[in-house]
Amino acid sequence: MIAFFLTWLFQFPSAWLHPSKAGPLFVVKSLLSPTAYIVTMIWTVVKFNGVDLQLGKKTVSGSVLAWSFMKAINTVVSGVVPPMVNIADLARYANKPSDAWPLVAGLFISKPLVIIIGLLTTAAGLKEFGVANWNLWDLYTLILENYWSPSTRTLVFLGSFIQAFATIVTNVSSNAIPIGCDLAGLFPNYFTIIRGQILCNLLIWPVVPWLLVNSAKNFITFLGSYLCFITPILACMIVDYWLIRKGNIHIPSLYRPEPGSPYFYHRGFNPRAYAAWAIGVVLVISGIAGSITPGSISQTAVNIYNMGFILSLSAGALSYYIFCRLFPVDIYPSTAAAAEEEVAADHSIPSSWEYMVPTEGFFVDGKDDDVMPEYVREKIGGLRGDILQGVEVEGREHDVVIGGEKDVLKS
Repeated sequence: MIAFFLTWLFQFPSAWLHPSKAGPLFVVKSLLSPTAYIVTMIWTVVKFNGVDLQLGKKTVSGSVLAWSFMKAINTVVSGVVPPMVNIADLARYANKPSDAWPLVAGLFISKPLVIIIGLLTTAAGLKEFGVANWNLWDLYTLILENYWSPSTRTLVFLGSFIQAFATIVTNVSSNAIPIGCDLAGLFPNYFTIIRGQILCNLLIWPVVPWLLVNSAKNFITFLGSYLCFITPILACMIVDYWLIRKGNIHIPSLYRPEPGSPYFYHRGFNPRAYAAWAIGVVLVISGIAGSITPGSISQTAVNIYNMGFILSLSAGALSYYIFCRLFPVDIYPSTAAAAEEEVAADHSIPSSWEYMVPTEGFFVDGKDDDVMPEYVREKIGGLRGDILQGVEVEGREHDVVIGGEKDVLKS
């Protein structure tokens, strides 16, 4: 607990760092952390004259090997899914859409790279000391006990310092910023992003996280259980964006927490998403008991839990898609729904996504004048009389002449 308190003491000031100012911190971490890991790996392999790859205590085959492999995949993915869900909290500060791609690439490159480095470093330690230390600090302790020289102490100090710094920065990006953004979005009258980050740092103590990481087994169990709850959220996000809305977002409606907004759903809650999330969780949650207390559940339930990512993602995605087909979501605000009815009646106002692109989602019939930014208002004024070609209405392409109160279709 003393070690945790000291870490928290250094961590707490970062709560006052706004995400828009955190970029340089992430750059420094991305440069120092890989360097520290690679240098540690090279030093141990060279110093200990190679590696001992017999890291396993027993040999397995058949279905046991297959399920163990599936469990390993589940464990690795558990560290990737949370950043995938929270990536928008950082990507929102990008200057252009392509700026987000390095984040995605980094997620899938860094994990295998760190695993390989960790395996080789641990294997080198096993060859030298006869014990596999999967925790880096345990390996550093053994190195200091057996190689007490100025160069070794310097290496261990720098490696430990960089690891501590990297952990603090990871907490900022993966814990503090997501909670700060969520609280600021849910309760804007009470929370800013920084206030949310401060609350996150204060709520750490009741969670007693030092009990979660006091052993590698407990930590892996925690990661697996966390995956069960967060994977269905990712599934709903993927289906909603790519399949239901086909990559289209009506920006003005994001700032309208009121009935009629396509993102307000039922009093601000989306019952389809909650139902799909529950299905994805219930399918694998029994396996958590088996991880905490081995033998308390059947082997079938354990196997289901070991492939929790695949099952939760598939079940959550399929359930949400079915619910959205049975109970369709609005992809336009209520003003657009009325416009669609008008299109069906006399083809006077098209409301396709293509039609709204030049006006950035705002309607040119006066319904959005109360919230329309001035630059959009000027843009629409310049568009009046222009012709949009190839706008699809009821399965047919038309040319649209942007006019006054209503727009005119030209077949």
